[in-house]
Amino acid sequence: MAAPETTTGTVAEHKSGGFPPFDTATYPSQIFWLTIIFVGLLLVMWKVAVPRIGGVIGERKGRIQSELAKAEESRKQAEHAAAAYQAPILEARERARAASEAARSEMARETEKANASANEDVQRKTTEAQERIAAMQKEARAHISAAAEDAVVEIVARLTGDRISRDEAAAAVRDVVKA
Repeated sequence: MAAPETTTGTVAEHKSGGFPPFDTATYPSQIFWLTIIFVGLLLVMWKVAVPRIGGVIGERKGRIQSELAKAEESRKQAEHAAAAYQAPILEARERARAASEAARSEMARETEKANASANEDVQRKTTEAQERIAAMQKEARAHISAAAEDAVVEIVARLTGDRISRDEAAAAVRDVVKA
């Protein structure tokens, strides 16, 4: 391949300068364009991107505040619901306690009445039994006295052959019982 010719007809010399951005001869133009592009990007960011980002951040803050307010309202509603839920439960517990106390006192009164009635009944039956026992003892004494009188009349009749009266036999039995 032939080397390119210049307008003067000489072959152009090939210079090796390395990587173009590192060429010190092009630094002033690179710095100029870097400044222009940096200022342009800065203006685009300042006028377009920053307001959008600020808007998104503001929207998120607003949404967060809104959600926090909703959460606070929900918490308050939950507290009110819990209080409304607890109030009937506490009232029901109080009514149950009062009903239990009333039932307990009613049972105590009925037990007291039943005990008093049972004690009266036992006392009455004991008195009646004692009276029956006393009547039976009196009747038994009368029968024993009558049997003793009959035995005295028979014993005197067999031993002496005399017949004594029932009154004399009764007086003899009374004297022996008193002694």
